[in-house]
Amino acid sequence: MLRIEALTVASRERALVEHLSLDLAAGQITCLIGPSGCGKTSVIKWLAGILPAGLTATGRLTIDGGERTRPDPAISYQPQSDALFPWLTVAENAALGLEVAGVPHATAKARIAPLLSAFGLAGNERLFPDQLSGGMRQRVAFLRTIVQESSFILLDEPFSALDAVTRMRMQAWLVARLQEVRRGVLMVTHDLREATEIADRVLVMAASPGRIVADIKIDTPREARGEAALADLRETLKSMLLEDFS
Repeated sequence: MLRIEALTVASRERALVEHLSLDLAAGQITCLIGPSGCGKTSVIKWLAGILPAGLTATGRLTIDGGERTRPDPAISYQPQSDALFPWLTVAENAALGLEVAGVPHATAKARIAPLLSAFGLAGNERLFPDQLSGGMRQRVAFLRTIVQESSFILLDEPFSALDAVTRMRMQAWLVARLQEVRRGVLMVTHDLREATEIADRVLVMAASPGRIVADIKIDTPREARGEAALADLRETLKSMLLEDFS
């Protein structure tokens, strides 16, 4: 269990996030939604230990009851872009996170090798990013993130740059990969369809300052979620996003 307690993130002018607390359980996908500027990405970046200069933060992070500092090896982060290095091959980009963490190059390559097929990348190990489709680039980024064997994964709108068909395929693909290895996932998204179709739980943030105003659990298995029920849930979420919580 990962827990954030009383997180406040502020610039010189104002509090972006104030007294925010949440927890993440292993094996669950939690989607974090909210209006632009409410601090969703600030929460993710604080957890990842990469909060931009100029912002200050106070708060407590614990994992399984033990207090942690950031960055923490139990937490991996994937930004909105795939962030692949154009001069590195698929295999080299996928292994990069392990190498940054101190894993020897040969060991890192050996660790990603058996995963290439499941990630739809077998036979493409020597290609460079500009030779890949958008979906393939995202799969390389996910492999780089997931191979680190962290307990918790942070995703910041990972599908926003993809076309609608590729986005749906990637959503289904990601759910399948995460079912193979239980991870706690916190994903920022603006897409209510995405949130209701793949999440086990949706957290709704309000702005000025950013804080969580609703915690909605979705108990129905993904494969059994009917469109009518999902449409009703999306309308509920949309109403919350439009509500004035000031």
